[in-house]
Amino acid sequence: MIKKYLLDATATLPNGELVVGPIVTANDTEYLFVNKYSDLDFYLTMQKNQNGWYQSGGPNIIHPQSMVDELGLQIDKFLIENPALSKTNLKDNND
Repeated sequence: MIKKYLLDATATLPNGELVVGPIVTANDTEYLFVNKYSDLDFYLTMQKNQNGWYQSGGPNIIHPQSMVDELGLQIDKFLIENPALSKTNLKDNND
C-alpha cells in the first residue's frame, strides 16, 4: 500500500505537551498522524464526514475532539491550498 505524504502537523495534548509528525493517506479519505517529535507513542487515524473530522482508528484511547479538530483543520488547509495533490473534493464531502 502506497502512502502519500501530505504535511507535518502539530497538535496539543490535554496536558499542554505538543505532538508533531507527518500526516499521510493511502486512499484520500483516511488520514494517519504519527508523532515523531518525542518518544511519546501517539498516533491516530482520522476521517471527515458531513459533521466534521472524527477519530476513525488508532489505539483504543479516544483522543479529545479538540485535537482531532486541530489536526483536521491543518489537513483541510493543506488540501485547499494544494488541490492538485488531493483527489478528495472537500466541498462535496461537506454537503
